[in-house]
Amino acid sequence: MPLPESSPVPLPGSPVHEAATVLRTALAGHRLEGFPVPYADRDRIYLGEVPVPTADRLATLLGAEPAPIRADLPDWPEGRRIVQRVRDAVRAAVGGEFVDIDFWPYCPRCDEDPVVTLGSLSPVAARDLGRALRTRTGSTATAHDG
Repeated sequence: MPLPESSPVPLPGSPVHEAATVLRTALAGHRLEGFPVPYADRDRIYLGEVPVPTADRLATLLGAEPAPIRADLPDWPEGRRIVQRVRDAVRAAVGGEFVDIDFWPYCPRCDEDPVVTLGSLSPVAARDLGRALRTRTGSTATAHDG
């Protein structure tokens, strides 16, 4: 079924597609375990679910104070603190743009580990996040960052 005209899929080379590529390149340089591939859809770049330790590492990469390392799975209060660290670090990196970030604790019924969900970003915010990540490693990624 074709998409309605009001919600076009971005074409390769479009600003939203290029912003997703910039962010993908920067994330790849950090080898963040379990981080989904950011993708462009309509006028947003979508991130997805990440393991809690990966979300915590992302916050630290973006300048948040390092958190104590835990061997066990985080509980609800701990997960909320991690989400706040990630939210604050990402917002600072993207110039204050709202980013929907949430924590989903362990589910004994489905036997899944807790995850942090990262929402979508505008193309400008995705490029800003990519730049912030590249400066943390000194990466010389060559993707066009518009």
